[in-house]
Amino acid sequence: GQDWYPFIYRGLVIFVVSCSCGLAISVPVTVVAGMANAARNGTVFKGGNYLEVVDKVKVIAFDKTGTLTIGRPEVTDIKCLNDISEAELLNLAAGIESKSGHPLAAAIVRKAKESDSFSDSLTVEDFEEKSGFGLQATIDGHRYVIGNPRFQQELGVAMETVQEDIATLESQGKTVVVMSRDGELLGLLAIADKIRPETKKSLQQLKKAGIRTVMLTGDNERCAKAIGEMAGVDEYYAGLLPTDKVDTLRKLREEFGTVAMVGDGINDAPAMAVSDVGIAMGAAGSDIAVEAGDVVLMSDDLGKIAYLRELSRRAIKTIKQNIVVSLVNVAFMIVAATLGYLGLVMGLLLNELSAVFVIFNGLKLLTWKNKKTVEL
Repeated sequence: GQDWYPFIYRGLVIFVVSCSCGLAISVPVTVVAGMANAARNGTVFKGGNYLEVVDKVKVIAFDKTGTLTIGRPEVTDIKCLNDISEAELLNLAAGIESKSGHPLAAAIVRKAKESDSFSDSLTVEDFEEKSGFGLQATIDGHRYVIGNPRFQQELGVAMETVQEDIATLESQGKTVVVMSRDGELLGLLAIADKIRPETKKSLQQLKKAGIRTVMLTGDNERCAKAIGEMAGVDEYYAGLLPTDKVDTLRKLREEFGTVAMVGDGINDAPAMAVSDVGIAMGAAGSDIAVEAGDVVLMSDDLGKIAYLRELSRRAIKTIKQNIVVSLVNVAFMIVAATLGYLGLVMGLLLNELSAVFVIFNGLKLLTWKNKKTVEL
C-alpha cells in the first residue's frame, strides 16, 4: 500500500553502499606497502602471501655454511700421510676441488694459491661430485677421492690411524676433509668457517619472540655440536644430505607447525622449497637458492628476520583494522539506508571515505620502522 519509488530508491542506496571499495582494497594496499617497506630495507618478497605467513612461523631452520657462518671457510690444519708433501697434497686437492663450486672447495683452492702450491698443469679426468659427500677424479691414472670421513669409509679406505686426529679437529668446530689415492690415505685438511657477527644476537632475538631455532648441516656430530653451541641454536641436526634436510623440515612442521628455512646453497634449495617460507641469502647465495626462496635477504643480514616478523605482524594488524572499519561502515550504512536515513550521495561519500581511510592506514607501512628493542 505504499509508493514504490521510495523503496526502489532505498534498494538502490543499499546496493551501492554494499559494494565497499574499502573492503575490496583492505588487503592489497597493505600488502603492497609492506613489501615496499621490506624492499627499502634490503629484503625482497616474491609474493604478498609470504608477508602474511612470516608471522605464523614457529620454527626457523638454518643451514650452517654461508648462513650461520660467513661462508668463507679457511684451511686451518693440514696433516700429510704416506710420505706426501704438503705442497703436493694441496696441489692435488686444489686441482680436483677447482672443478666444484662448494665453499669448502673454494677454501682449499685459495689455500693452495696462497702457498704457491697450485698448478694448472694437472689433467683432471672422470670428475664426479657426490653432493653431501665429496669428489672423485682421476689424475695420471690414479683414482683420487676427497671428501668427508664417512665417504672414505664407504669406499673402503682404512681410517683407524686418523680417527683420533679427526675427533680432535671436529671437536674444535672444524670440518675435516680426507684425501685418498687408490684407497690409500694421503692426508687431512681441517677447514673452519667463522660465525657471522650478527648470528648469536639474531638468534637470541628470535628466541625472545618465541621462535625455535634449528641448525641443519651435513657436518658430523662433533663439528655440528661445536658450531651449534657457538651460534646458540635450540637444536641441531648433523650429517644431513639434501634429502635429509627435506625430511627434517617435514618432521619439524608436523611437530611444531609453520616452519621457515634459511639457506644459501644448492643443497638448501630442496628444503627451502618444501618449507612454508624459504628465506634465501641473496648476496652470497647461489642462483638456485635465490630462485627457490620466497623471501630474499639481499644484505645477508640475519637480523632482518626479526624485522620481517614484526613487519608481518604489523601488516596483519593493519589488514584487520581495515576490514573491521570497512565492515562497520557498511553495516551502519545498510541499516541507515534501510530506514530511509541515508541518501545516495551521502552513501557514496561515506563509502569513499572508508576507502580513503583504508588507503592511508595501509600506506603507513611505507614509513613504518621496527622500534621494538630486545634486551639481550
